[in-house]
Amino acid sequence: MNLPLDHISDNLFETLPLLGLYAETHFRFWIPFSRYFKREPELIFDAPWRVQPGQIPVIFLVIKDAHLYPIQLKSVDIEIYENDQKICSQTWQLNQQISERQTQIEFALTDCNLPPGEIEVKPKLNYLVNGKQRQMEVDNYPQITKKPLRITIAGEMLPGLTGWLAGDTHLHSSLTNDQIEFGASLEQLRRCALSFGIDFVTATDHSYDLDDHPDNYLKNDPDLVKWNESRRKITDMNASNKLTIIPGEEISVSNTQGATVHFLHYNDPTYFPGNGDSGDDWPKISSQLSIDDVLAQRSKNTVSVGAHSAYQFPWLPRVLLNRGSWKIDDHNNPELDGVQILCGTPASSAFHASRKLWIQALLKGQHLAAYGGSDAHGNFNRNWHIKLPVWSLGIHEDQIFAQSRTLLRSGSTKINDLIQAMKARRTALTTGPVGDLIVHTDGEQYGIGDTFKINGNQEINIKVSGLSTVEFGSEMDVTVYWGDLSQRQETILYHEVDLNFEFELSIPFSPLTNGYLRLEISSEGSRWPGVYLSSPIWIEIN
Repeated sequence: MNLPLDHISDNLFETLPLLGLYAETHFRFWIPFSRYFKREPELIFDAPWRVQPGQIPVIFLVIKDAHLYPIQLKSVDIEIYENDQKICSQTWQLNQQISERQTQIEFALTDCNLPPGEIEVKPKLNYLVNGKQRQMEVDNYPQITKKPLRITIAGEMLPGLTGWLAGDTHLHSSLTNDQIEFGASLEQLRRCALSFGIDFVTATDHSYDLDDHPDNYLKNDPDLVKWNESRRKITDMNASNKLTIIPGEEISVSNTQGATVHFLHYNDPTYFPGNGDSGDDWPKISSQLSIDDVLAQRSKNTVSVGAHSAYQFPWLPRVLLNRGSWKIDDHNNPELDGVQILCGTPASSAFHASRKLWIQALLKGQHLAAYGGSDAHGNFNRNWHIKLPVWSLGIHEDQIFAQSRTLLRSGSTKINDLIQAMKARRTALTTGPVGDLIVHTDGEQYGIGDTFKINGNQEINIKVSGLSTVEFGSEMDVTVYWGDLSQRQETILYHEVDLNFEFELSIPFSPLTNGYLRLEISSEGSRWPGVYLSSPIWIEIN
């Protein structure tokens, strides 16, 4: 029997930093000492943790800060294992000099006929730095165990229902680059998204990174060269129609208690500053704008979503940077479009706290869409991060690319259609299973995100459908909730366990008060629990 969403046990992920990132190891803050500093560029092998059927797995070599520490690449050897048995290997002779700030090289496993299931990838790089021969496996970060990359070769497509598109709505590119972190290139994001099987991604780089000088993240640029060039580049990349990138920004803003929280802001042609928790001007830690300021000043046809709403930052960012979490009063502005309930894995108390906070806001009458996203800064296979600045590094499998996804009921992948779906609250989140909720009444049909009116005690028919696969757990627990706005209480309207692979059912219902309907599905999942959670359908009584 699958676990209900309210009873997924906690694990150590919640105690780790809420920083999904490649780790910047060359900045030493105010002291010359650093336990992980090396006179080499950062070198990381990375790959999507899942590959869609028909896609050739690609391994990336990411090279950062070679302009400071030039490197000569000699050769790459990649070995593939299944159940501890070596099944394939490939070698590339490179003899390539690298001196750029950041670059990545692709290694496609074209010689390997890989069976469906999980494989382990052991990549090795032979290289020269300052004329000295070096070799590294997986990455050249000190203190980190060199575990193989884990890749699932999918036997089936991602679960999907007609009319719905999937994407990661919280991602950072290489435009995020500062004292402790850096992201992957936009090209790498798009390449991995196509390989993984999603339809769109977002570029939500930090506001305090987008106003930096392109060549110096410690210096602000009044001309906003990074911001402007990124918008032009995203427009050019979208013209290819291979995959849509929604331009965005993660703005640092102050909440009602004066703490700094994060705002996912999509498709605004205007830059919004937010340096409160950047550390750029420490000990000044106040944000330039509040939540209400952004909502009042934003451009037309934009969407604003509270980022990782109830997630608690570790003690160091809370104390030194005044970072906080979203509170119930921060949800009150009617211009707020939604909240990111899921950030990475659902196996933590933070997800449940965010979910409960969202439900509390819904029961107060707020119309807020549900979002999921990874907050990944690169990290397609695992999360490399700084645990304690200048002292320790770590890895884990939380907040990795497309681990949690947002579903949009949209007619196409064009940016305007995706943004309109967001504005209309036609969203859901998932780590595997998918579902849909449709209400039929008087010959009319309403879906997730819609609001409609009926007469009191009028019967409606609720159509519920869902789908999962063996990869994400074929047995599903399904719950339909009714939110009674007069009583400010949610009740279970329907609950069923162990529905297999695909289902469709009808539920008659006669609401007596204003309220909403929403759908949740859970499954065993893949590497983490499978969850699906929809935005509501709102019902008003005449």
